[in-house]
Amino acid sequence: MTAFPNIDGYRAAPLGVDAADAASCFAVDETYWGYVVRCTEAESFWVRSAQSAAWLSGICFAIAAIGLWAVPLTQFEAEILPMKLGATFILSGIAVYLLWFASRGTHSELQVDTGLGEIREIVRNQAGRPTLLGRHGFDAIGGVLIDRSTLRKGRACLVLRYGNTAHFMPVAWGFETELKALRDRMGHDLMISPAAPVNLHATPEPGVW
Repeated sequence: MTAFPNIDGYRAAPLGVDAADAASCFAVDETYWGYVVRCTEAESFWVRSAQSAAWLSGICFAIAAIGLWAVPLTQFEAEILPMKLGATFILSGIAVYLLWFASRGTHSELQVDTGLGEIREIVRNQAGRPTLLGRHGFDAIGGVLIDRSTLRKGRACLVLRYGNTAHFMPVAWGFETELKALRDRMGHDLMISPAAPVNLHATPEPGVW
C-alpha cells in the first residue's frame, strides 16, 4: 500500500513568511468512505459584517411583513388587500433571502468518496447542515494540478481540471510542499476509475502545474 504523509497540520512556510501566516489553510478529515478536504481559514471581517447586517435586515423585513397585517381594518379593505398581499410577498421573500445568506457558510468542502468513485462539493450553514453544490465522478476529472498564478500570502491553490477543458475546481490553498502531498494522494485515489486515468503531469494552463 502506498504511504502518504500526514497532510493535516503540515507546515512548510517559505522564508520571509510570518509565523501567523504559516498556518495551513486546509485540513484533511478521514472518513470510512474516503476523506474530506476543508478550509480552516477564519471568515474575514467583511464577510462576518455582511452576514450580521443581513441578519438584522432580514429581521426588520420580517417584522415589516407581519406589521402590514397589524394595521386596523378600514372601509377600503377590499382595495387595499391586493396591495397588502403583494407587499407581504415581496417583504417576506427579501427576509427569507437575507436570513438564508446570514446563516449560510462561506467555505465549501470537498468530499472524496473512494467507495462511490465521486467527488462532492458542499457548503455547510452555521448549524452545520450541508448543501450539495456539485457532484462529479472520478471519470470527469482530467488532472490534479497546482495553480501558482494567483499567489496569496505565499500560498498556491490545488485545483481539479474538468476533463481536458480549461475549467478548474479549487480544492485547497497552501504552500507548495503540503499541496504536493495532497495532489499525489488525490491523483492516486482518482486513478481508481479505469475510464479516466488522471494525469498528474498533464500540460497545464499558464501558472497551473
